[in-house]
Amino acid sequence: MAMLFDSEERKMKLRGIKDLRTFRTVSEPLFSAVIAFGIMLLIIGGFAFIITKIDAQDFMLSVMSTAALAVGAYAGGYISGKRRRRNGLLMGVLCGVFIFLIIVVLSALFTKAAESFSVPTKLVITLVCAAAGGVVGVNSKRN
Repeated sequence: MAMLFDSEERKMKLRGIKDLRTFRTVSEPLFSAVIAFGIMLLIIGGFAFIITKIDAQDFMLSVMSTAALAVGAYAGGYISGKRRRRNGLLMGVLCGVFIFLIIVVLSALFTKAAESFSVPTKLVITLVCAAAGGVVGVNSKRN
């Protein structure tokens, strides 16, 4: 009887470990996506300062926002891969999905500006840049 109880207890512990791994797999890219979003806001703030000094066309605004998205996605993927230290491509793609969802929701809520790049194009840019950042983050040297 004690052997049966130990087996059930061991199964519950293993299930808890699997749940913890799943939580870490999702929470680390989400945390990295939030940091990447902050980086994007800083970059966009810098671009906004530049725009106040020059007369920029609408196309230039779209290019600047897409560049900020690409740099932020790369940074988020890098942070995600660096924190996890394995599965960099997967961590980068998950981070890219979270970044893209944040961007789509916020753009739907607040504005329709800078739509010259389509939504699928932004998805591809986000996923590719975040995946590249994740791979580089995993393969970077430890501190």
